[in-house]
Amino acid sequence: MAFYAWRDVLRDLAPNPSLPAGMSRRSIVGDGAMLCMHEAFPELACKPHQHDAEQFSIVLEGRMRFVVGGEARVLGPGEVAHIPGGVPHSIESLDEYVKVLDVFAPCRPDILARLAELAPA
Repeated sequence: MAFYAWRDVLRDLAPNPSLPAGMSRRSIVGDGAMLCMHEAFPELACKPHQHDAEQFSIVLEGRMRFVVGGEARVLGPGEVAHIPGGVPHSIESLDEYVKVLDVFAPCRPDILARLAELAPA
């Protein structure tokens, strides 16, 4: 498929190893990269984690605190966090709803596995 509408993409709402409680995810997967539209409720705090994929997080709505490799910054709409593969990072949604578009390359195996679990039989 070459064209997508986020409204038509399956939304994962259940907490799981790759998605903390209080956050949802919609994913579009390509051959070497994936897009994940994440939405977070206020006061969400995601513990530090890391993965092999390089990540770009583009804040679309709200403000989110990112900690990347020990450096903390609060980002708002139109701002981007770059997280190199293997670097520990965490997020916090502060006191407002947040929408972030994440780009991962290569595709994250844990998210691919979760998508396979959600796929209709």
